[in-house]
Amino acid sequence: MNKAAIKRMTRRTEFYIFLVLLLLIAVVGVISDGALIRPNSSFTILRAMVVDGMFALCSLVVMISGGFDLSFPAVSALSYSLATTICLNNGWCQTSPLAAFALAVVFGWCLGMFNGWIISNFKLNTMIVTLGTQTFFTGLSMGLLQLKEITSTLPQGLKDFGSSTLLKVTDTLVGGRQVTVPLTSMIIFLIILVIITSFVLNRTMFGRALYAIGGNEVSAERAGYNVKRTKFLLYSVVGAVAGFTGMLRVCMASQSIPKALVNKEMTIIPAVILGGASIFGGEGSVFGTMCAVGIITVVSNSMLLMGIDTYWQDFFNGLVILIGVTVSALQAMRRKN
Repeated sequence: MNKAAIKRMTRRTEFYIFLVLLLLIAVVGVISDGALIRPNSSFTILRAMVVDGMFALCSLVVMISGGFDLSFPAVSALSYSLATTICLNNGWCQTSPLAAFALAVVFGWCLGMFNGWIISNFKLNTMIVTLGTQTFFTGLSMGLLQLKEITSTLPQGLKDFGSSTLLKVTDTLVGGRQVTVPLTSMIIFLIILVIITSFVLNRTMFGRALYAIGGNEVSAERAGYNVKRTKFLLYSVVGAVAGFTGMLRVCMASQSIPKALVNKEMTIIPAVILGGASIFGGEGSVFGTMCAVGIITVVSNSMLLMGIDTYWQDFFNGLVILIGVTVSALQAMRRKN
């Protein structure tokens, strides 16, 4: 690797975020006497990254386009709650989860289209619009539709799908007790979404349009990009992915709770910024986002592993996010100079 390539690499925020992740794993591994890297803890962290990672990718593509989507948790919650309720009432998904996922994706797509239609046609501030639709979707779920929590009566097909595993490893815990640790098969969907998102952002005209619009919307329009159509399609797809991700969460948790994702965006959006996405748009990468989600997940699970109080977990999560946002801002200033 020549000096120019090294210089380019070290000027990217993702490089430092990756180093922080490695350092964090090493430090926590030493403090916990290697417990973090054992299958029991590693598989738990990977499981926790599935839903947060997929939500983070949804937020990433919106931020690259120069927007903020605060409504994706509400879109997800309304989509999976409606889908699960319909399946339960009609006796569907007792053997296969396909109908529930199809419904959740369709509902998410429709709700996302609603966001995209308002944003693309009226050119309003995305944060204000999605804050309004977030409240509207939540009110629709809890007020007008009065969707209920579904736990013990969740269709068996959803439970079985959520408990499916890729492999099982025998791990020895402290005290010599051996346990069988499963690696959830849901990690496959995160990997697939990572590959698709990376391909779209780096290899397609749609991805180039997102970066161009986030960099300067007026210039992008003058360059020939259809800004209105791109934004409409973006929020529609994000809604569909949010619905799918929400249904994955239902399967993994074996319960459908309409309010389960309240304030989820307050964790996901800072993590995306921590991963190098610019709050002004036009910048961000899948690799940096996944590293940032890894950092947040490792911190949270390490605190639990070491028996540290929840309040301290919030403190350290906030501290990591603040450091990451500061580093991102400094890197942006450095690139401009």
